[in-house]
Amino acid sequence: MKVKYHYNAPSSVTSGLNSAQVAFATNTLREATYFRGVLGHPLIFREAMGALHGVVMSDFKYRPRDRLAFRAWLEEQDRKFLASLKMRSDKARQELEAVEARLAELDRLRGLRMQPFYKARGEYLNYIYENEYEINYLYDPVITVHPDEIFFEAFSRDESSYARLGASYNLFEKVNEFACGTTNIDFSAGLAGELDRMRTYRRTEFDIAPSGLTVATEGGPAHKEKKIELPESWVQGFLQVQSTMAMGLTRFTMAPVDMFNIIRFLRRHKAKASPRAMRFELTPGQRVKVVFEPWEHTIELSAIFEGPKAQSIRTWGRDRLRTLARLLPLAQRVDVHLAGFGLPSIYVVKMGEVSFTLALSGWSDNDWTGGARFDLLTRRLQASAPELLQVYETLRGRRSASDVALAAATGLGVEKTRSVLSHLCQVGRAMYDLGGGVFRHRDLFFDAFTLKEAQQALNPAVEVHTPQGKAAKQIVVAANVRVIARRPVTTGYKLSGSAKGSDGVRVRPLVHVDKEGHIIEGTCSCAFYKKHAMTKGPCEHLLALRLEHMKKLQEEDQ
Repeated sequence: MKVKYHYNAPSSVTSGLNSAQVAFATNTLREATYFRGVLGHPLIFREAMGALHGVVMSDFKYRPRDRLAFRAWLEEQDRKFLASLKMRSDKARQELEAVEARLAELDRLRGLRMQPFYKARGEYLNYIYENEYEINYLYDPVITVHPDEIFFEAFSRDESSYARLGASYNLFEKVNEFACGTTNIDFSAGLAGELDRMRTYRRTEFDIAPSGLTVATEGGPAHKEKKIELPESWVQGFLQVQSTMAMGLTRFTMAPVDMFNIIRFLRRHKAKASPRAMRFELTPGQRVKVVFEPWEHTIELSAIFEGPKAQSIRTWGRDRLRTLARLLPLAQRVDVHLAGFGLPSIYVVKMGEVSFTLALSGWSDNDWTGGARFDLLTRRLQASAPELLQVYETLRGRRSASDVALAAATGLGVEKTRSVLSHLCQVGRAMYDLGGGVFRHRDLFFDAFTLKEAQQALNPAVEVHTPQGKAAKQIVVAANVRVIARRPVTTGYKLSGSAKGSDGVRVRPLVHVDKEGHIIEGTCSCAFYKKHAMTKGPCEHLLALRLEHMKKLQEEDQ
């Protein structure tokens, strides 16, 4: 997917003796979106933006060490050793040693002569890194302006970490004007360095506008333009994040000092052998324990787990939590959301008027589109294109609302509204604010959402694109799934049944869905589940059992 960015000027910070101005240049090819105000708490904003840039620059994927230079040196030593064995006289050996000493001296002199070149090359590479690196390798964050807050969204270089920075209007001493919408902003490494110079004793003006800091040039206005090949994973990553946030997650709240202790341990210890998981031991009514493998070192948190049953959840890619370190001195609490064994984990840092969300994929080498289909865990009731467009326009008018409020405003049932919102999140027209507990309007794409676009979003559904989804549909059409028990619980429904796939083997799926219809947990006796559990998404039998449950939900919703 090719995306074209056009900025009138680079984003920048200008600082004076007693004042400063933060100007983010927006993509002028998107809808007119702007915000102007005066920051009341620049320190919180500075640290949050620094953490966001840290996530954008982070890359925790394992890459083997480059040993080409070492191997070349080793081969040279072997050559010298073999050459010395052929010397039959001391005189010849002394002559060889003299020649090698002379060669070493010539290499030293050549290094001195080439020093100016090496220095110039280093300066050039630094310039490329600071000015051109983000054009070719990084993608500008998405910013959305709403009537109650502005928020930034971005992915890390390895696409395994998602960050969302939400700033309430209470963060600002004065809000001059704003226009709601979604756009991209220019966020370079130089801007991040300038943001670090913000101070509390300086009056800081905050400006999000297409012009940024406009600099007049001969023949026309200054601008900065980027043309990048945007991979499908960039868009799919947003969709998978939203699907995960809408799941039934295990939640608890820890104090900032708890996260500090976790990060401190990770900095002081480096595992050289597997396993490298971070295990959460959750017992109702007791303090949460974090166990670091392979040392089995335990840290007892101040958080009390209030869930219904004891759990032990293992997560990987724990080093990515270090990007939260600079937020902890200003944090009030950290809300933790766990999807399950080997599944994503989400950390929401609350800093008063600012919230910072860090969503981590199952492990560092598995990005948000690395094979797991968390969109399969969301519900999909039957919906029409006009219903999608109706909910979209209602949400766009309100900018943010709960599913219950949208159901009341549109006249659709709550279950139908939740299904439509799931579709809108999947096509990048809405997002779920985990910290606020509401759905928000956010268009990832330039084009308007029309009735034609709504029909394309529904036909075919995302489940049809996956082998498990196709197989589940065939199981339901062939009437090879039966619901044996459907028991309501406080968190939703627990379902048990039997299903027979294309292989003719009948298995016993068990699934727990929440009140919104999202899969919280499930087990199955099939070979796919025994091999992958839920790390590759639910198996066809779990999906087929949920489809039968969805039929009953739709009947009860009418």
